[in-house]
Formats: sequence, C-alpha cells, structure tokens
Amino acid sequence: MTIPNDDSKPDQPATDGVVPPTPDAAGSVPPAAAPEQPVTPPAPAAPDATYPPAPPAPPAAYPPAPPAAGAPGAFPAYAATPAAPVAAPAGPPSLVNTAFWLYIAAAALSVISGIVTIISVSSTRASIIEQLKNTDGVKTNGLSFEQLADASIAGVTVLSIITLIFWAVVFVLFAFFMRRGANWARIVLTVITVLSLVNIPWGFFAGALQVIAAIVATVLIWLKPSSAYFAAVKASKAPRA
Repeated sequence: MTIPNDDSKPDQPATDGVVPPTPDAAGSVPPAAAPEQPVTPPAPAAPDATYPPAPPAPPAAYPPAPPAAGAPGAFPAYAATPAAPVAAPAGPPSLVNTAFWLYIAAAALSVISGIVTIISVSSTRASIIEQLKNTDGVKTNGLSFEQLADASIAGVTVLSIITLIFWAVVFVLFAFFMRRGANWARIVLTVITVLSLVNIPWGFFAGALQVIAAIVATVLIWLKPSSAYFAAVKASKAPRA
C-alpha cells in the first residue's frame, strides 16, 4: 500500500549524499562551504631571448687543435743558444801605443812652436817700425808707427797662443780616446792632422816637427794590426744576441 505524500511538509531537495547544514540554537543556518577548486600547475618559464643559442659543435672533419705549451703530451720548447761573448782586447798593440806617444809629442811641439813664434815676433818690433816708416802710403788712422807695430805683435801673439792651446788640447784629448779603442777618435785625429799642415809655414822648425809626428802617428793607426784592434773593441761593446 502506497502512502501519499503529505502536502503539509515541504519536499526536501535531493542532496546527492551531501548532509545539509544543521541550524544552530538561534535557528540560523551557516553558509555552505565553497567547493574546493582544483590546483593548476604553473606554466613553464619561457626561454630568455637575450642569450644567443649555443654554437653548434664543429664538424668532425677538422683535426683537433694541438696541445698547448705545458700541457701533457706537448713538445718542450728549447731556448735559443746565446751567442758567445766577445772578449775585449787586453790592451792596445804596439802600433797604437807608438801612435799615442807621437800625438803627445805633436802636442808638446805645438806648444814649443807657439812660444818660439811669440818670441820671434816680439824681437822684430824694431824692424817692423822701420818697415812702416819706409813704406809710402801707409794708413795709420791717427796712430804712430810704434803703436801700429805693437798692435801687430799683439795680434800675432794672441793668435799663436790660441793655436798652441788648441793643438795641444786636441791632440792629447783624442789620443787618449784613440788608445782606448774609440774608432771615432781615430777619425778625428786624422782630420786634425790634415788641418795641421797649415802650421808648416808659420811654425818654424818645431811646427814642422809637429806636423811630421802627427802624420806618422796617423799612418800607424790605420795599419792592419791597429784596425783589427779597433774592430775588436767595437765588437766587445756590441749588444749580445
């Protein structure tokens, strides 16, 4: 027998197994809990476009690079063998020493020649005055013959002193450098010897001896043993390889 539905009671909705909330003591019904949302996994990060892609691997057709120095299997590096040092000569040869003393003698003869020239010119004062008096048309510019003679003697004396000091200092100075093996000093002494030829007419006997000594010394420093000495000194001062 079927019991009809009671119209005085409202129909209960179907809960599909969910228990409806129970009213509390005040008669209010709490809100139903929201159903749980499914958890979505995070999306993978996009690749950074600022970095370029890795270069492709080199083809296998190229041979591998040789091992670096010091790496296992590398060939040892051998340093170049330094050149053997050239020993400087123990001392100048006899020809260079002889030339050195001849240049010193030329310097001394230059001083003697200058002193002789000064004395000779000073002793000719009277003859110079007499020659000026006997010469017609001499322009004295308001000076007496004695004053003209004294001026001429003073000029010759100063020139002689300068000349003797120059030749003495030059010969001695460059002779020392030459004996030490300086080739440039040998060249300078050669030029000075050529220039000293002008002393022959003015240097009397001592001046002629000075020129002869300088010429002989110059010939000696250009002979083969002397040239070998200068070349050896130059090679010993050259930078090593």
